[in-house]
Amino acid sequence: MNFVKTCMLLLVHFSGFSCFSQSASYNVVIKNISVIDVQNSKIIPEQTIYIKADRISKIEKYKRHKKIVSDTIIDGTGKFILPGFWDMHIHICWKDNLHNLFPILLNYGVTGVRDMGGDVNILNRFKKQVKNNPVSGPVIFGAGPILDGEEPVHADFSVPMTQLNTRKVLDSLYAQKIDFIKVYSLLPKSVLDSIAAYAKEKNIPFAGHISEYLTPEEASESGQKSFEHLNRLEELYDDKNRFIAFTKLARSHKTWICPTLIIYKRKVEFAKKEFFAHDLYNDLDNDIKNEWEQVKKTKQNKIFTEEEALRAEERYKKQKLLVRKFYDKGIPLLIGTDFAGIQFVYPGFSLHEEMDLLQSIGIPPFAILKMATLNPAIFLGIRESYGTVEKKKMADLIILDENPISDIRNTLKINTVVKAGKIVNSK
Repeated sequence: MNFVKTCMLLLVHFSGFSCFSQSASYNVVIKNISVIDVQNSKIIPEQTIYIKADRISKIEKYKRHKKIVSDTIIDGTGKFILPGFWDMHIHICWKDNLHNLFPILLNYGVTGVRDMGGDVNILNRFKKQVKNNPVSGPVIFGAGPILDGEEPVHADFSVPMTQLNTRKVLDSLYAQKIDFIKVYSLLPKSVLDSIAAYAKEKNIPFAGHISEYLTPEEASESGQKSFEHLNRLEELYDDKNRFIAFTKLARSHKTWICPTLIIYKRKVEFAKKEFFAHDLYNDLDNDIKNEWEQVKKTKQNKIFTEEEALRAEERYKKQKLLVRKFYDKGIPLLIGTDFAGIQFVYPGFSLHEEMDLLQSIGIPPFAILKMATLNPAIFLGIRESYGTVEKKKMADLIILDENPISDIRNTLKINTVVKAGKIVNSK
């Protein structure tokens, strides 16, 4: 009798264990979806992704009859999933109300940003907001103010730097936990050398414009982690030997480039008195709209000769070819828009414009998607949590209705955006 009772108890125990193991609950499950593997440049079909809290708990081959217990189940049949995008050159931390643009960024699949110059107090407030409520906006890495020469280009958002104040300014910013130092066009070489030494001492990167007082080669050798836009890089275009030597040097110093082709496209449009309109204009801050309208008025009143317009077009062609040459030489590229740094570039949407421009110069969609997802994670040192669709990584994800590998413009065909494991946008 005791033997039978013991067997019954064991049967109940193991039956209960089995039921428990089969009914593990998830917050979100996305079944039968094709995963865009940006690291290995392949599509993995028929996958089921299990999300618990803010992480991907597991990924397995789709099983048609498997019972799934989840708060939300998304049918991914015929759809594609990839990591959230990063806008690696944006200006959004310079006015308190610009957090109102966070939902727009998320709606366009931008789940992370690198703010390239603004107010350090606003930066830290926005970062705290997103940390406390991850679905409220993108992950933010930022520099605080721009560091420039004694007569800065943008006085409102810059700190004039000299040999006398460099250490004090950098100590202050470091104490406020900036993620990197933003350097600009008019920094003297002596000051930039001091910034480079400080960055090495504190193990904090510095990035930004190539100073007008340095060559691209000197900027790379100084340890500047990324070059923003194509400032000073255009001089390499017509010198084949110098270009080859520079790319070799840049690779050895692990220099990245964020080309922001969209700003050069806009400049050509301005020369033609064209001003790109989008419905997002109505959602912008009044200060931004006023600035844009003032620029529009100025450009409309300016007389551009046919020769000037042709020169602008020719320069733009060279700029695009230069970016393609950097890609061909293995220089790691980032994707950024310079929103709020140039007019008529829109939050979220213009990141997709930038990707389309990169496709137009012959860069393959897989490479472009890597630039928008995995490259930022590598650059920022957060690859263990971001950049790919893998187990244990953050569930910052985009579901697309169409295949972006057949056409990068399909990145605009967003079905669902998941931020920190929660659905923030769905058709």
